[in-house]
Parts: sequence; structure tokens; C-alpha cells
Amino acid sequence: MLKITSGKYRSRLLEVPPSVTVPSKSIVRTALSNALMDKMEGAVVLDLFAGSGALGIEALSRGAAHADFVDQSFEASHVIGNNLDRLKENNGRVYCLDFMEALKSLHMQNKRYDIVFLDPPYALKESYKESIDYLLENQMLNDGAAIVAEYEGEIEVPLSQFGSSRTYNYGKSHVLILRR
Repeated sequence: MLKITSGKYRSRLLEVPPSVTVPSKSIVRTALSNALMDKMEGAVVLDLFAGSGALGIEALSRGAAHADFVDQSFEASHVIGNNLDRLKENNGRVYCLDFMEALKSLHMQNKRYDIVFLDPPYALKESYKESIDYLLENQMLNDGAAIVAEYEGEIEVPLSQFGSSRTYNYGKSHVLILRR
């Protein structure tokens, strides 16, 4: 179980898929929420590679208007749905799809986001750039949008496409926040 760190669902527990995800540490989730506090209220959020849905649910807990959750694992998608149901949260939608299939589907629905969380399995290093490139090329980011990438080691991202970037370090984990 994982505890929500802040907002209207503070201290509520989230189910975690037993074998397919490694959830973000609570210190990382708290720091992210604090760093994005100015963007949370009324935000439309994409939690790509959602796992338990903790990042998107933290955003909803802090006032985001809607969150789309994407995970290709049926088990993870089912857990996210259960977590939303347990919280009686109706402002989230779960997609059980590969990340690129999901991005294409969301693009066809004319979705645009204020905050995007990217926390893929660390072995999928290329997915950071692929995801960000797709979001940019298909104009899926609102003005002033933020992309949050949690990673280990090094990743390739198109920094020149963003007005600012900031990296936070938490042991082996790094969090990069890109702002348009």
C-alpha cells in the first residue's frame, strides 16, 4: 500500500500492483506536488506509465480537474481503476494501452495537458524522448505546461523546446521538470 501525501485525499492508502511497478517514493511525490503547486488547481493531467496511478491521484488530490492514466499492464490499469473507485474520484480515466498507442488515441480525442508525468520502467530510456517528441509535435501541451520525468542514469530530452528546466536528485532517482 502507498499513502497519498497531500491534498483532499491526504493519508488515504492506494493499492500498488504487486509485480509490475516500482512506485515513486513519497518524498519524490511530495516534492513534485510542491514544485508544481502553481499548476495543480484546475489542471488537466496525463500520468503516462501510471503504475498505481499515484502521481495522477496526487494531482487530483491537490485540485487537478482531470487525469488520464496510461499503463499497458492490465493488472496496473485494474489497480488504478480500483484506487479511483475507492476514493470515489470521477475525474480520472484509465487507458490500458502501450504508451504510443495511448498518445495516438488521446491525440485523436484532441486532448491537451497542463501536466504530464513520465515515469516509465527505467529500462525504457527511449520512451522519454519518444513521448515528449510526440506531445510536442502533436500540440498536446497547453501554454505553460509542465512535463515531469522521473529517471535513473541519463535520458535524452529536447531541452531546447522548453522555457525552463530543473532537476531534483533523490539518491539514484532524478526528477526533471520541463516548463513551456
